[in-house]
Amino acid sequence: MRMPIAEDKPDKLRAAIEEALENDMVVISGGSSVGERDLMFGILEGLGKVLFHGIQVKPGKPTMFAVVHGKPVLGMPGYPTSCLINAHLLLAPAIRKMAHLSIEPSRPVEAKLAHNVPGSVGRRQFLPVKLVEGQAVPLFKESGAITATAEADGYLDIAPNIDILEKGQTVKVFLFNI
Repeated sequence: MRMPIAEDKPDKLRAAIEEALENDMVVISGGSSVGERDLMFGILEGLGKVLFHGIQVKPGKPTMFAVVHGKPVLGMPGYPTSCLINAHLLLAPAIRKMAHLSIEPSRPVEAKLAHNVPGSVGRRQFLPVKLVEGQAVPLFKESGAITATAEADGYLDIAPNIDILEKGQTVKVFLFNI
């Protein structure tokens, strides 16, 4: 069941989550950040058990996961690109597992990199790309830019120990075919 947007007030968010718990799983987009603006952590901690809050990826660091009344609650980032990447990496496999379907990883396609791409040392990076004539064209936009999501065919999975990916290098592109 799709729920309406809840006001950014603790009592309204708590009530929305409690209503959503009538479903098998709750997925929240937005509401998790750093500092005073992060209301979701305290609410979920008060309702159940937060298993993790924050992951070492770029984009999508504020992702969280909790169990409330025996139900999984996934707190996704609010920015479009972060949410899409985490939906592909975390949400889709969780739904497939709950539905007793196979969790086959996406089969990547190979392409030549159209531009140099700096890594994000210390964090695993997922960079949206567009495929153009056999080349992976990086979409260097902030995770809040809807055009990065709209234009992307897939993403690169860049390990945390990579300083730079060189133009012309063969890379694996994981397609958005959830």
